[in-house]
Amino acid sequence: MITSAFISKIRRKYNDSPIKHEDTIAGDGTSTVFRTQFFPIKEGSFTLYKNNALQAASGYTIDLDTGDIVIASAPAAASEIKSQYQEVKFRDQHWLEVIQDSFDSFGDQFFKSVIRSSSGITLAANQDVYNCPSSCIRLTEALESVTYLSAGPFRPLSTNVRYDRASNKMILGQKPNRANYMEISYLRKLTRPVAVANTLDIDDKWLKLLDLKAGAEFLRSMANRYAQQGNATIEEGYLSVAQLRQLANDNEQMYENLKSKIKPVMPASTISYYINGAGIA
Repeated sequence: MITSAFISKIRRKYNDSPIKHEDTIAGDGTSTVFRTQFFPIKEGSFTLYKNNALQAASGYTIDLDTGDIVIASAPAAASEIKSQYQEVKFRDQHWLEVIQDSFDSFGDQFFKSVIRSSSGITLAANQDVYNCPSSCIRLTEALESVTYLSAGPFRPLSTNVRYDRASNKMILGQKPNRANYMEISYLRKLTRPVAVANTLDIDDKWLKLLDLKAGAEFLRSMANRYAQQGNATIEEGYLSVAQLRQLANDNEQMYENLKSKIKPVMPASTISYYINGAGIA
């Protein structure tokens, strides 16, 4: 699923669907700073008009979090300044950040498999410690080329092999006497999205986990925001803060319960624990 599509889905669930607004104010010939009535503003939804003429984005700046508009040159007196935009509780960037936090919370318990990859690691003469791919969390197979050619065929390494998770390194029991090509299989950590256009690196059956964790952070953020508003209303003010925090805690509990139930089982390593006479890894 594309991250933006997932964000649209959880927006609906957590009552954060965009609300369209149109503000109209009059220029006075000197003022260059204005503010929208509502904010935050959803990315890509803001447009500005002066006397019904669409203004180029290069002629103003907009702070999507505060609604502050700074126009390059002061609009003439009595000119009509109109802004159209969509108000949200969380901008897309905010949702992306809590989704990233959710990915981080999975740790090494959720992973994808890489099978016999020839990229990322090769044997070097007289070297017994190697960096594994940066995404690796567990090495499950290490093969070397029989012919010393990249095309193989490949066989298990003739030396003992150990993987150290803390340093993400492969340690050999003996140093090779010459360079050689390798194929390795390993478990890799999930890749957190860096933009809303990214595809979520997650199995469909884990999307519920992402929903619960991201939703918990959203609800907690809303509770903190309302608690700090001195003019908060009954609908979304002090009386709802405790409820929002309780909903966030409920989400967290459901997340932890579901996480323990559906976390994948790590496959067995095909690397021999110990080969007699093949060195101490």
